[in-house]
Amino acid sequence: MTEASEAHAVNAPAESGTYPFDGWERRTRWWAGILAALALLVCVLLVLAVRRAGSSTAVALVLVTAPPVAIYVWQTRRIRRRRAILRGPFPAEWEAALQRDVVFYRVLAADEQRRFRQYVQVFLGEKRVTGVGTRLDATTRVLVAASAIIPIFGFPDWEWDQISEVLVYPNRFDSEFQFGDKRGHDILGMVGTGSLNRLMILAKPDLLNGFRNATDKRNVGIHEFAHLVDKSDGSIDGVPHVGLDRQAVGPWVELVRRKMAEIEDRDSDIRRYALTNESEFFAVASEYFFARPGVMQRKHPQLYEALERVFSQDLRARADAWRQELRRERPTFGRNSPCPCGSGKKFKKCCLD
Repeated sequence: MTEASEAHAVNAPAESGTYPFDGWERRTRWWAGILAALALLVCVLLVLAVRRAGSSTAVALVLVTAPPVAIYVWQTRRIRRRRAILRGPFPAEWEAALQRDVVFYRVLAADEQRRFRQYVQVFLGEKRVTGVGTRLDATTRVLVAASAIIPIFGFPDWEWDQISEVLVYPNRFDSEFQFGDKRGHDILGMVGTGSLNRLMILAKPDLLNGFRNATDKRNVGIHEFAHLVDKSDGSIDGVPHVGLDRQAVGPWVELVRRKMAEIEDRDSDIRRYALTNESEFFAVASEYFFARPGVMQRKHPQLYEALERVFSQDLRARADAWRQELRRERPTFGRNSPCPCGSGKKFKKCCLD
């Protein structure tokens, strides 16, 4: 990033007004306090034994205080790191990528956009996004983060503990993770299991196209992160307990079966890959829900309402803005356009330099 773009980058922490990770911080400090208290108890018992052996008071105090303090500091290190991440500027290239390619972001209110930017900063600051055989630019990294944030935007306290790294391949790959243009290289993305647990692989062209073609109801990034939402209860089975209480599980399963039957009878616009199994149905339906919510609400009202509950998001509130965004052309930033960093200057006089 150039000095000019860094100087004019969106400074999310200074402008946000709210800190979306308060709940996570409280939980982290609570568990750190519990572990420190347990360590203190052990140290006190140890000191009592040492005192009987005649050790000095100074040695006893060190034995009592040092381990609990060290444990608390160690357990709360992620809080300090996350706050440091959010104190950094939000690069103008990232803002431009969101404005250009992510319709979901463009239709958010200003305060929601600030929260979205904070989530992007934290995701890219804490997770690895690695290019394999391809160069990763700012847009690709931001779209990986957006894929993760969109499905969980209705859960302010969500933590992506299920993932530590996203590998981006130059094109589609096969079951042996080999990529290229050969026959059989038809996998767009996958969530790792077993030895590949906490890993995700995405094909770069399909990731980009999922956001740039906002009308085809397909988005491989959202698809794979929807699988991880499904996995939050321990298994990828198409029943996302995160948004369904016990009474809602039965109606959800029945709805899925009915919708899969409609696809089988070719009486549905949900793509046929959803017939693979219930977990793929959920991921495919999630793509549709976030790519064309108005169309899904009109054609599949029950499924739409169920996914609203699952993801805790009311996309109907932004329906008009969404339709307008889909009707207009994909935003571009010409030399005379207002700079996406928000400086008020023209792009050529600001971050373009």
